[in-house]
Amino acid sequence: MRIISNSWEHIASDNVRECANNNQLISGVWSLRNLSISVPRAVLSGEGQSAVLQCSYDLEGAALYSIRWYRAEIEFYRYVPREMPPYMIFPLPGASVDLAQSDHQQVRIVNLNRRLSGDYQCEVSADAPLFHTDIRSARLTVVDPPFRAPRITVAQRSYSRGDIIRANCSVDEAYPAPNITWILDDHKIAETISWRSANNDFKERGAFSHLELTLLETQQYQVGLTYTSAGLHRVYQDHAVYGQQNEDLNIVRYTLVPPDSSQFTLGCVATIFDIYARQSEPIYIKEDTPHPASVTGEDSSGAQITNSLLLSSLWIMLLVQSL
Repeated sequence: MRIISNSWEHIASDNVRECANNNQLISGVWSLRNLSISVPRAVLSGEGQSAVLQCSYDLEGAALYSIRWYRAEIEFYRYVPREMPPYMIFPLPGASVDLAQSDHQQVRIVNLNRRLSGDYQCEVSADAPLFHTDIRSARLTVVDPPFRAPRITVAQRSYSRGDIIRANCSVDEAYPAPNITWILDDHKIAETISWRSANNDFKERGAFSHLELTLLETQQYQVGLTYTSAGLHRVYQDHAVYGQQNEDLNIVRYTLVPPDSSQFTLGCVATIFDIYARQSEPIYIKEDTPHPASVTGEDSSGAQITNSLLLSSLWIMLLVQSL
């Protein structure tokens, strides 16, 4: 195994690229096609955590000269089949290359940390005489998840119709900052998207979302659409829409009619890409004075129905007395 500095190696790599470009112009022939790179969108950080980066290509019968892998344009792994041994590795701070699972098609990095997030490039070069070279890039994010589950607090755990229930969801620091999804009776009702950090900013940040839940008087219980923080373009099309768009970008507003049971649960979930999701403990919220449902399926707010029943009863009594 060879571990070397990569300062003079960049000069050699640049010379190969220049030679390849010149030969391509002269010959008009291209022996390297269909180059593609496959990099996980996100992986967890920590000892033993790993990422497999893959590179596929078609040399159209030409011999392979080299495969080079870069992070942020700094080389960390090279495979040259005609050398012995065929691989070389370069310093990758805080992590290492698993040579047993790295070759001319992939490289496996182990013990990742969030500072290794960034753009990774695969460069493929065909052998002499043309040295055709091409490169592809993809981004990898190494996730440091929050230590604890999200925490939810509410100003009140009981309500009267017409009340506004205010709730907060907070998440510990993480990299990148988590998104927050509000859950009402197992339905997703809103999502707050956290801003992504700049490429060279690896600072951990927490997340926070404030919900204002308005309880209406009428209509059957439905889960509706809400509006969330700036930058969110996710709409839950299968739900009904209530209310108007939120002018305060720091507040999520949601409107619903209480269910027939007069109680519901409220919670929040912290997510980072598709590799981390953790839910808060649910909060149970109930109505101070539940509205009993009538045999017709309407609640006690249907005064017209009640009056009609009374008039019908009086009419029947008068009819009986007259017989």
